[in-house]
Amino acid sequence: MTNRNTEIPRPFAFENLGEGEIIEEAAVEYESWAPSIQVLKFTDGKEMLRFCYYVGSGELAPRALSIDNEDIGKLREEIKKNPQVRKFLQRLL
Repeated sequence: MTNRNTEIPRPFAFENLGEGEIIEEAAVEYESWAPSIQVLKFTDGKEMLRFCYYVGSGELAPRALSIDNEDIGKLREEIKKNPQVRKFLQRLL
């Protein structure tokens, strides 16, 4: 998937929640999609974890992220490289 912007940080904007930057991302790039776990930092300082995926055009998909066992293993390796994502996920356990 070559059309997706992977620069960190990069801006985001939610219609109802506000805007800020994606400050960290654990993602696996496939030919037609990219599952992603992102740390979002809003302009007011609030941080949020987002589970999402991008489609082949590089656009954020407007649907829920669903992953299989192969994806979990690959995302695990990406999470190891991203300490802020890991910190958020550890709080879930």
